[in-house]
Amino acid sequence: MIEILFNSIAFLYFAIIVFIGVMLIRNKDYQYFFLLVASCFFYWYSSGSILLILLLSILADYYIAKAITSSLTKGGKKFYLILSLIVNLGVLGYFKYTNFFIESINLFLSNFSIAPSMSTLSIVLPIGISFYTFQKVSYILDVYWGYLKAEESLLKFSLYVAFFPQLVAGPIVRAKDFLYQLNKKIKITPENAKAGLTLVAWGLIKKVVFADNIAVFANYFFSDPHSYPGSIPVILATLAFGIQIYCDFSGYSDIAIGLARIMGLKLLLNFDKPYFAENVTIFWRKWHISLSNWLRDYLYIPLGGNRKGTKRTYINLMITMTLGGLWHGANWNFLIWGVYHGFILAMHKFFKAIGVTNVFNIFKKYSTLVSILITQYFVFFGWLIFRVSNTDYLMYVMKKFVILDFTAWLATTSTIISKFEMSFIFIATFIVLHVYTYFHQDIVEKLSKLKIGYWLVYIAGMILLLYLFNTGAPTQFIYFRF
Repeated sequence: MIEILFNSIAFLYFAIIVFIGVMLIRNKDYQYFFLLVASCFFYWYSSGSILLILLLSILADYYIAKAITSSLTKGGKKFYLILSLIVNLGVLGYFKYTNFFIESINLFLSNFSIAPSMSTLSIVLPIGISFYTFQKVSYILDVYWGYLKAEESLLKFSLYVAFFPQLVAGPIVRAKDFLYQLNKKIKITPENAKAGLTLVAWGLIKKVVFADNIAVFANYFFSDPHSYPGSIPVILATLAFGIQIYCDFSGYSDIAIGLARIMGLKLLLNFDKPYFAENVTIFWRKWHISLSNWLRDYLYIPLGGNRKGTKRTYINLMITMTLGGLWHGANWNFLIWGVYHGFILAMHKFFKAIGVTNVFNIFKKYSTLVSILITQYFVFFGWLIFRVSNTDYLMYVMKKFVILDFTAWLATTSTIISKFEMSFIFIATFIVLHVYTYFHQDIVEKLSKLKIGYWLVYIAGMILLLYLFNTGAPTQFIYFRF
């Protein structure tokens, strides 16, 4: 099977058929059914029979939620909640972490000169399982806590889980933010179409023009970080990957939100200029917002949040971010990345409590800029951990990032920039545009409200950029792997 990537011609044809179908169908329930069938086809095209796992999990949670709502005892509600968690997390754990567990056991045994006896299994990770699992878990917990009543319509609940724009890589949608929108007919109005297509075009530029071109350098360097000596190549590659993953993932989110907007459905913002965060706590309020909020509401707060004393707050942060790291993938670098972010979040709280963060006030009007730069130093150091799965390479790049080594830095930098000229042109262009859009908010919204003639020029310009600067065959979005 082949994925229908958002940045492919195949997806363009698919989207056109979906939008035409929605416009031709007058009955809202038939519209929802058509969208559900289209979403299932979208998933089946890339995953084949694994679609059955998605459908069975939807059925299970639909009936479990109804059982929770109708149960008259607290014990009965808890039983069904635990049943749902076992089913959802059990399926996620089997597909995503079984081989990681086996490999870790084998590695542990090998340290004691014991020949590993466990073989990894031939398991195909279902695309988007991390996203739709968290989405369904949030729904079940909201029903259990009494924030929601179980959805009566199996059709609406199924569409909530399987809605194709955000099915495979988010945003992680809350039932309270989506299901109520399915009480009315879907309308593709000129206003919705303009707003949605503006955002889709913006997202495609981020992915195809920026992320894919910058990835040429980042992928080359991280395939063998020893290929260039000194710290400068490591710093440049880290900067490249940080921009790449932002453009790739926020680009996907923009496309998903835009596709829904075309149909008059609203998905919440998933990125809000995270590279302008003044501390790591604010960074996690601006980066992958739907996941950050999920971890806060369904893990950190239930663990006790900051309500049970300082030490418990730090422990809760560590647990939350460690599990958040593992959510990203079954590999040690993701686990370490999660632990790292838990640690720096705890350190930020600690330093704030003792007043250390006030020291930035000595920079007066530049204190905000200094805070941003220091925060992003730690964020981008985290991207090194996230990107490099080979432990030997990881130790090398971490050392070079922290302990500056200027060996042959001028010759090395010149060689790298000349060899990957296009990548660095787009890195520089991104930085300029990112700063501009930070100081000029709501650029995309303003573009969507241009008069039709100017708006068509904008769309034509975006199409021209996509044509001129695409790197070839469509590449998979980074977060499709999770």
